[in-house]
Amino acid sequence: MSTAAETPPSSRTEAPGRKSGFARLAWLPALVAVVLALIAAASVLLPPAPAPADAPVTEFSAERAKTVIDTLADEPHSVLDREAHDRARDDVVAMFTDLGYEPQVHTHPMYNMDDPVSRKEFEAKPPELREPLKDLQSESVVVEVPGKSERTMALMAHYDSAFSVDTSAKNPDDWTFTPGESHGAADDGYGVATIIETLRALKAEGRQPENSLRIVITDAEEVGLIGAYNELAYHRAEYDDVELILNLEARGMSGPALMFETSSKNASLMNFFLGNTARPATTSLAPAVYQKMPNGTDMSVFLPEGFTVLNIAAIGEGDHYHYRTDAPDYVSLPTVQHYGDQVLELTRAWVFDPGGPDLKADADAHFFPLWRGLTVRYPQAVGLALGAAAVIAALVAVGLRARTLRWKQVLGTVWGLTWRTVMAAALAWGAQLAAAALGWAPPALYPIGPNPLRSWIFAAGMLLGAGLVLRMLIKRWRAGSGPEAMAAVLLLLALASAALLVVFPGASYVMVLTTLALMAVWLTPARGRAWTAVPAAFLIVVVFAPVLWFMHEALSLTAMWATVFMAITPVAPLTLVLMSAGWPQDGQAPRTTSPASAAKALA
Repeated sequence: MSTAAETPPSSRTEAPGRKSGFARLAWLPALVAVVLALIAAASVLLPPAPAPADAPVTEFSAERAKTVIDTLADEPHSVLDREAHDRARDDVVAMFTDLGYEPQVHTHPMYNMDDPVSRKEFEAKPPELREPLKDLQSESVVVEVPGKSERTMALMAHYDSAFSVDTSAKNPDDWTFTPGESHGAADDGYGVATIIETLRALKAEGRQPENSLRIVITDAEEVGLIGAYNELAYHRAEYDDVELILNLEARGMSGPALMFETSSKNASLMNFFLGNTARPATTSLAPAVYQKMPNGTDMSVFLPEGFTVLNIAAIGEGDHYHYRTDAPDYVSLPTVQHYGDQVLELTRAWVFDPGGPDLKADADAHFFPLWRGLTVRYPQAVGLALGAAAVIAALVAVGLRARTLRWKQVLGTVWGLTWRTVMAAALAWGAQLAAAALGWAPPALYPIGPNPLRSWIFAAGMLLGAGLVLRMLIKRWRAGSGPEAMAAVLLLLALASAALLVVFPGASYVMVLTTLALMAVWLTPARGRAWTAVPAAFLIVVVFAPVLWFMHEALSLTAMWATVFMAITPVAPLTLVLMSAGWPQDGQAPRTTSPASAAKALA
């Protein structure tokens, strides 16, 4: 092997990785773009400061809403503890009465054995749960706020807290059920308190509503969405004028109140939502993925009936979900404020607009946050066209260079990226299972309670995978295999984009925009790549960062492998964008590089 000492200085060619200080500064603008993108993502994910109790009466105050949570969630109150449950129901009724309204209590059997659907649901319950439920009634609280028009928007939440279940037995028929320790401060005290405080602020304006409002605080959501089901089973005609349902839920205690679910053909609905919320936190990835998941809320009852729906929930610190720490002491006031800001703005826009929005559309929208208060949105047709163009353009770009590419190295890079990412994700999943088996963390499949290792396992898996991918790509680039690395990553991105366009169209923008960003850098002449890399780096990070937070909070409790895999995905394109800025020679090997040294670098 030749060395620098063996090669006369006059005959050596400077390797692409050994650039002058000036060339290294070419990284700086792209690195600044990465930092700005992280700041942009943080601006979306950080909820607003809570308004104090003495805030103007027409504004939403998280501190005023907290008093509602303190009252409702002063004790666990699942349907299996009838005394506490009835006290919670009476608390909700009293809150509306104190505002000057006349709430109705819709009382119906939990299960109607004369109704085949209700009977089937009852019989599907484990025997230990059927016995305490069979003679109970659901008691949903309903308030009507009439307007000049019968066009109605419904605000919904549920007031029952979660029961507890011991899943240690392998057979579900042997599981045991108890009233539970969760106070329901977030799930769903956040929703009830937001609605009460919103209604109080609207009434303080002293204006006659133009359109009508219906408040529905359902019962028995935690035992199978029974209150919502009974609303449609016994009161269907009362919902004929309901054009929009805004449902409030919680899967955690902190973070932004994420709008995570919509009804289908949501283009006009998203125009209304984004046009009337100053700080929305949402992405079309959320409803695209959520509709494929087994989770359900009260909207799982209303959506099949054709209702137009928006669903909002906090998902940060999901460890508290259905656990005893879902209690007033753990309430996040900034999160409550974010619920309230969005709900009050939307409800005010509905109630006081004489015309009211037209929520009908023929297609969905694709949307993602770019900065706090700035959400990019476009019709699904544009998203599909953009996706098809990205896939085709990536394949064409690689095809045009097919004769000059070393395809063994392209395929080797594809394989290297794949096994490194899969291995890191599998190790993180294995660590999660091991921690659960050793009793260091809650069970991975049915997690209840704080998991102090969750974020550490996620970070370790992500850093391991990112480090392996980064090291591999730098070695290949410095060995002169930049074009092969670019081709490999573009092919993987094109494949991922095509798959998402078919399975999760609303989530496809993540891969599509990343594909376009990387391809733009590759096709730019070498002298201009440092500047093309700036918007490319910003776009990749600003697209991925919020999604990674959402996925980590939503899935890491049960599917650590998925969140780690996704977190590693942007490392390869971002690395290539940054290296293109710092080494604009495209990673081409210097002619004096020996085959032996190149092979060693590619190992």
